[in-house]
Amino acid sequence: MERNNKSLLVVEDDRDLRYLLSVRLVSAGYMVYGATNGLEALEQMEKHSIDAVLTDYHMPKMDGLEFLSLSRARWPGIPVVVYSAEQDNMAHEALDRDAFAWVRKGNDFTMLLEILAAAVQQSVHA
Repeated sequence: MERNNKSLLVVEDDRDLRYLLSVRLVSAGYMVYGATNGLEALEQMEKHSIDAVLTDYHMPKMDGLEFLSLSRARWPGIPVVVYSAEQDNMAHEALDRDAFAWVRKGNDFTMLLEILAAAVQQSVHA
């Protein structure tokens, strides 16, 4: 697929899932950075121009909600999509904290791509 010059940050503590997501997103034309937790994600956002973030909900050191709050405070124009297997009540908490979207793990990858494409279009870097 043709490169779209947009960058995504994938924040996932499961190494295999982070790798799989990264490979599929690179195949879809994105430049992808990775982080294993919210602290690493904030470091990556300091170093790189990120257009959107896909973050897991439960992670060590700093979970997805804490990362969401800190990243939104520092980079309010960069959309954050929360990706988790958790129940819908957790989705409301993430959306209340200004997540761009909530996506349940295991959903169709095409739907995830559509949500990330919409997030990138909303980005300050778009």
